[in-house]
Amino acid sequence: MFRPRMLAVAAVLSVASNPVHAGFGSCTLVNSPLATGAEPLDFARLAMRADGRPLLVYTTDVHNASSIHLYDCATPTCAAGHGIDLDSSYNYFGSPGIALRADGRPLVSASHHGGIRLYDCADAACSSYSLHDVRPESSAIFSDMPVTLQASGNPVFLYLDGVLGTRPGYLIVHFCADASCDAAGTEQVLAMPDPNTPMFSGLSLALGSDGTLAAAYLSSVGGSNLNTYHIARCSDAACSGVTDTQLAVPVGNGTPVRTALALRTDQRPLALDSQPEHRVLLDCTARACNAWNDRALPTTGAPLGLKLLSGNVPAYALFDASTVSAIACNDANCGVGNGLFAATPTQSVLDGDFALDASARPAVAYIDFDTRTLAVAACEADVLFIDGFD
Repeated sequence: MFRPRMLAVAAVLSVASNPVHAGFGSCTLVNSPLATGAEPLDFARLAMRADGRPLLVYTTDVHNASSIHLYDCATPTCAAGHGIDLDSSYNYFGSPGIALRADGRPLVSASHHGGIRLYDCADAACSSYSLHDVRPESSAIFSDMPVTLQASGNPVFLYLDGVLGTRPGYLIVHFCADASCDAAGTEQVLAMPDPNTPMFSGLSLALGSDGTLAAAYLSSVGGSNLNTYHIARCSDAACSGVTDTQLAVPVGNGTPVRTALALRTDQRPLALDSQPEHRVLLDCTARACNAWNDRALPTTGAPLGLKLLSGNVPAYALFDASTVSAIACNDANCGVGNGLFAATPTQSVLDGDFALDASARPAVAYIDFDTRTLAVAACEADVLFIDGFD
């Protein structure tokens, strides 16, 4: 059992927001730069605790000496919090994953020296944690590793298999057979690269209420900087069959290199394509996503992340002109978008994530492309005045 070193820190608070938007409940968006040390950062992912506090996992970008950390926000706006050191590795060539168990314990997935490692916190504060190596070091696995929890509480995650093995660069889903992923589990190939599409990136996953998984990913086109956008959809909870559909023509990639995916209540996938030349919602017309509609976003700027509000209404984060925003669409087709915004010195974003708490209040975690520093924009509950008293 590892006991991480914790560093108590306070965020530097910056506030600027528009009035409340009904889609997100009653709140004001607050931007909080986080004190995470002097090392440049590379990836960040976000989860929301039951009480509305953000929890982040992030990695540093130091050649042959990178590290992975949690940041546990003490308030819903992340105005204060503390960092938790988890581990180090040569380099992280993909984003980690984070999930919260039913009792609030964090679970982190990440590549580690070319293998796959899970970090299973012993309590909600992650005062100690255990390590679980699903694939050993030197397996040549350098991949995004999004994770979520099955109905049983057992993890399920995506990864790209090692380039030196029998499944070079294949997109794999791994279903853990126990809570710590120590048993063998089961795997399914979701997609295989070929000479025309030699490399996958930007992995994301969603698990439906029926336990059936969907995965989104970008596929490179030859040796160019063009990507196509794909959704791989399992036919059932055991993923005994897979439908893999290309949803977009090749377009130039951009930063951050992300996909985002959600499942509507009828299990139809909805994906966000945030590539600069094709910023749309990809709205599948059936659960297998063998047909879809492109729905133009009602906003300008760089979108990031995707969640569903009540009534299958999409919501996403947006960066534009020194502003970070949380956008709520007016309906399921997203003909109009309104939202909350906060000022930020960030001109462009290297990586980030978007989440909603249990009250549908948004939070955005992002890494500044130029300074390589981390910030969170999240909701501060508005004060209500009743009968003249606060």
